[in-house]
Amino acid sequence: MSLDEFSVPTHVQRAISKAGYKLPSSMDSIITQWHGWYTGSSSWYKESYITVDDHRRSRDKMSIKPARRVCREWASVILNEATEISCESPLANTWLHDYLDRSNFWPTGQALVEKGFALGTAAWALWFNFADNGAATMTMRRYDARMIVPLSWDEEGITECAFVTRAFIKGKQADQVQMHVLDGGTYHIITMLFIDGKQVDPEACGALADFDTECTTKTFGVFKPAIENTEADFSPYGMSVFADAVDAIKATDITFDALFQEIELTEVKVFMSDELLDVRDDKGKTVPLPKGPKNRFFRKLFGQSGKDFYEVFSPDIRIDPLKTAFNVALGELGDLTGFGAQYFQLDKQGGLKTATEVSSDNSALMRNIRKHENVITGALQDIITAVLTCARIHLGANIEEDPGVISVLYDDSIITDTQGEKNMALAEIAALGIPWLKEKYLVDFMALSPDEAKSLMPSQEVVDTGF
Repeated sequence: MSLDEFSVPTHVQRAISKAGYKLPSSMDSIITQWHGWYTGSSSWYKESYITVDDHRRSRDKMSIKPARRVCREWASVILNEATEISCESPLANTWLHDYLDRSNFWPTGQALVEKGFALGTAAWALWFNFADNGAATMTMRRYDARMIVPLSWDEEGITECAFVTRAFIKGKQADQVQMHVLDGGTYHIITMLFIDGKQVDPEACGALADFDTECTTKTFGVFKPAIENTEADFSPYGMSVFADAVDAIKATDITFDALFQEIELTEVKVFMSDELLDVRDDKGKTVPLPKGPKNRFFRKLFGQSGKDFYEVFSPDIRIDPLKTAFNVALGELGDLTGFGAQYFQLDKQGGLKTATEVSSDNSALMRNIRKHENVITGALQDIITAVLTCARIHLGANIEEDPGVISVLYDDSIITDTQGEKNMALAEIAALGIPWLKEKYLVDFMALSPDEAKSLMPSQEVVDTGF
């Protein structure tokens, strides 16, 4: 287990149950295992052995952190700074873009997608702070599977949810719980606070115990990788993107470890005759055998001393077969995690290939990236709808009451030539001069709403052509 790894405390679970909610079947042990592979802290990486002099030792296997590499790659190809989120209403769209930039949404969002793909579930949820004068500030907080406690759910998703985090108040550990629940047709945020395991009044610490968001839609957005949960039926939690690839993770790190163990174990060794050992200096003092770096000097076996005072032993290094085995393991890792067998192959320089080198004919990646984008789009639409609604009601934002459809435009240059499509669209606009092509370009590639795109177009006079 990682140092100070988070889990929902027992006293928090009891408080949620006392509030009338039955907690979901626990997947804590499975999520903990996934976290161990993601962080490289699994006990599998600790290898025990017995030395020739009968001493028990242990060492850490060398690792390229395959599980984290997989999750980091998925996050980078799905949600990045080139992703655009927009809505149809112009005022709301302008406010939204400014809010996302100010809240540092893109880098933090990508980190959340990485965690969500590692642990099977992640979420954004609204968090409000209120000043003494009543002024409110709103943030989108991020939670991974260890911090999420679903309260009401079905096949369509989670409709009520609790989010548990840890903070420190005057040096004392505090557990914060925010339950997003439906009450009277709107979502309320119920806050509970525990200091040193004892529940305290949250309003004494500046938080409202029951805050009516006046929002009729979900005030959070939960997403899971587009993989069926085979660990627990009817569970609201999802599956890690590498859940079916644990053996491939092991194979990858076994071959990586063997590759560099081979280099270390086949280093040059010098065997020295007794004539060079335990000699005395001019004062009659014994001179011990020189050890050298990594104990590369050894005494020759009894009876093996000959005319050579020392012999150098340098065995052959089996790099090529180990490299082939490493590539096989990487291929299985990519195939089982949805990237395709060629995604993580070594290039001629010995490093992993980049995404653009393998994406042109990688149909597996094209199929899977669409599935994952769809589930993340739903979560983003939920949380952005809540952000715009609460900004208008509680922050006084000058935006339309109905922001319209929330659209998410992903950067698909990993599987399509986005720049090429832009260049083709610009060439068509220049050649044909059709106004609606310009509007379509602004909507498709600049993430503007249709109304915004139309407002940027010069007025067109209607000319009677006689037809």
